[in-house]
Amino acid sequence: MKSKRQLLFTCLLPLMVALVIYVLFRSPDTIVNKLIYSLLAIEPPMWRLRYGQWLVYNLPGALWMYAFLWFGSFSRSRLLSLLPLGMALGIELLQLLHITDGTFDILDVGFYLLVLAIFAALGGFRWWGGPKPVRSRRRSITYKALFISFMVIVILSDVWTRP
Repeated sequence: MKSKRQLLFTCLLPLMVALVIYVLFRSPDTIVNKLIYSLLAIEPPMWRLRYGQWLVYNLPGALWMYAFLWFGSFSRSRLLSLLPLGMALGIELLQLLHITDGTFDILDVGFYLLVLAIFAALGGFRWWGGPKPVRSRRRSITYKALFISFMVIVILSDVWTRP
């Protein structure tokens, strides 16, 4: 069983860093920012970086995917752990085809593949050939609810914007 400390550093911390980057540096027009600003009743700060735009536009997506990959490793389904990569690349493909808001960025694809390599290097796939982890029904429902929540946050923050 994975420890709470591992959960913190592999899942929650990257998500929090990505959220802070979105809130402080990304457009206030993203739905997640509109929700946060309305709930907190504050004006968006909109800080700007002159250099290192990849920190604002590419790193958050990589952090989301890193957290998703580790969170997926908690699942009974081994293929579910690869769902984050499929989602991330799928969103980029939808952006390339202009089916959704956002801009296709080959640097995003590169970051996603780099994150997958880091995940693998840190032992993220070590359980791939071993027995499936045993989970209780309650833990399985909690896992699914959290996974869906993470997906909704990513979609609201990275895909759709409103004018």
